[in-house]
Amino acid sequence: MVTETRTITVNVPVQEERQGTRTVCKTVYEDKVEEYTVNVPVKEQRQGTRTVCKTVYEPHEETYTVMVPYQEQMTGTRTVCKTVYEPQEQTYTVNVPYQEQMTGTRTVCKMVTVPQEQTYTVNVPYTEQMTGTRTVCKTVYEPQEQTYTVNVPYTEQMTGTRTVCKTVYEPQEQTYTVNVPYTEQMTGTRTVCKMVAVQATRTVCQDQGHWEEVAVSTGCATSACGGCGGCASSCGGCAVSACGSCGGCGVASACGAVASSCCQPATTRRWVSNKVMVEVPYTTYKQVQEQVPYTYTVTKCRAEQRTRTINVAKQVQEQVPYTYTVQKCRQEQRTRTINVAKQVQEQVPYTYTVQKCRQEQRTRTINVCKQVQEQVPYTYTVNKCRAEQRTRTIQVAKQVQEQVPYTYTVNKCREEQRSRTVQVAKQVQEEVPYTYTVCVNRPEVRTRTIKVGKQVQEEVPYTYTVCVTKQEQREVQVQVCQMVEQVRTRKVYKAAAPACGGCSTAAPACGSCGGGCGCN
Repeated sequence: MVTETRTITVNVPVQEERQGTRTVCKTVYEDKVEEYTVNVPVKEQRQGTRTVCKTVYEPHEETYTVMVPYQEQMTGTRTVCKTVYEPQEQTYTVNVPYQEQMTGTRTVCKMVTVPQEQTYTVNVPYTEQMTGTRTVCKTVYEPQEQTYTVNVPYTEQMTGTRTVCKTVYEPQEQTYTVNVPYTEQMTGTRTVCKMVAVQATRTVCQDQGHWEEVAVSTGCATSACGGCGGCASSCGGCAVSACGSCGGCGVASACGAVASSCCQPATTRRWVSNKVMVEVPYTTYKQVQEQVPYTYTVTKCRAEQRTRTINVAKQVQEQVPYTYTVQKCRQEQRTRTINVAKQVQEQVPYTYTVQKCRQEQRTRTINVCKQVQEQVPYTYTVNKCRAEQRTRTIQVAKQVQEQVPYTYTVNKCREEQRSRTVQVAKQVQEEVPYTYTVCVNRPEVRTRTIKVGKQVQEEVPYTYTVCVTKQEQREVQVQVCQMVEQVRTRKVYKAAAPACGGCSTAAPACGSCGGGCGCN
């Protein structure tokens, strides 16, 4: 690489200040007096009558049925699930942590600072004074006479007529209807609840048993028979098994009499139960609805035609003369002298400063950071776990059902007849006088001053900046690749020539191959 200096053309932007004029429309306001008509509202009080329906309340007694609630206590049983805990032994595995120290090596990047020389280019600024000319627009005013028209206002009295509505009241006979109340007796039926006795049957469990005679032992056993000592000794043949056999002694009659009175059997009465389901009649009361006639009073109204005289308002139009003022204008021609602006171009020399730069090569030494890897040993701790079997006793919940008695309240209702007095609404018409306000418009002429806008054109100077491109010759350092001639040596290998007699294995002499072996 070879550094060469080349000359290039650069377009340098330069800003220039220039003057110009532009036309601006300016709004000029003038005062103008005008007349306008306003309708001024005026309120007037007027009288009238209107029919109002008035509500009148009359007391009226009525009978109604009310369901009166009452509470009744009842008992029952419900199944409740009770939780019972039983101890149970459980085996579980626990991971017991322990720490172990281990060693290893790791690669650490170490920063090493190396000084290095660097060449860099610096643009050194400098200023240069330059001169030039620019075109400036100059405003020149010339007097000029102008003719314009002016509206000169004046007032003029005029007369006219206008229509005015006048209220006139006329008596008029009116027929209206009045509801006259009267009472009337009416009959009807209403439902009455009555308790009636009813015969019914129900099933009852009866004990239709009877009394029976049952023999009872008196205690005349073998030992008792021995009590008849005189009998046994006199009988001589009394059996040992039973007292009744003493009657068979047969030798002495007195012995048999004593035996029969001593061992006679005893009896007792016993109730034998026999439960039977029997239908038994009984009397109960049942609620029966019955239609009962009754008489009640009803207030009714009959319509009656009546007449009355009222004043009816009527609008009558009337022509009324009046005088009003009219604002008019007459046109007049007038002249005036105005200054007319004119733009004149003029060449003006000026001096301006140009900022330029020249390039300089400089050198500096900088520190370059370089990463160097290094192996460093270190010790670290590893957390490990060993499994251990342990046992524990836990409480296992078990649900057991249990019947629990409880008392609950039942809401029931019984019917009761009650009476109450209610207010019955009745509409009564009534004539009520009232006052109302009417808004009447009255025209009125007023004057006001308004601003009238007028557009006037005006030439305004202004300054604007123009960017102009200027060519400059600059020198630039360029890296160029150049070919350099260089001489180098290399080794070349050639094949060796064959020896004489190589054409046949047993050649006697040269030339035996016919002269084509190429040994010569």
